Amino acid sequence: MKNIFRYLAVPIIWAAIIFFVYSIPGGDIVYQDLWSLLKFDKLVHMGIFALWVNMLIVAFKKQSTSRPLKQNARLIAVSFALAYGGILEFYQSKWFIDRTTDPYDFIANTLGAFIGLLVFRIIYGKCAAY
Repeated sequence: MKNIFRYLAVPIIWAAIIFFVYSIPGGDIVYQDLWSLLKFDKLVHMGIFALWVNMLIVAFKKQSTSRPLKQNARLIAVSFALAYGGILEFYQSKWFIDRTTDPYDFIANTLGAFIGLLVFRIIYGKCAAY
């Protein structure tokens, strides 16, 4: 079990950073105009989830505690990202100040998760270790 936490430390820290970004009060977000904010916001959502999926896949593949986790790393990583993104979006309007649930953010999170999967595939290809 110790082995799995060694590799999951970075993805867990990244998940905490995602939580922090989601919890920034809406009034503290500075922007020039609404259109610029929306475009940048969606890119941020895609980027943080793409990176997180890559971190999760690498962590799941490197650990040697759970064979099913290693074999299904891609599916589990994307599933975690979709669930986490959905939960954060759902509760954003309930827990966080001046924030609302935005289905387009969830779509951006989802696209980011799949982009992360694609980027992982491009970087590692069909490498036996990954």
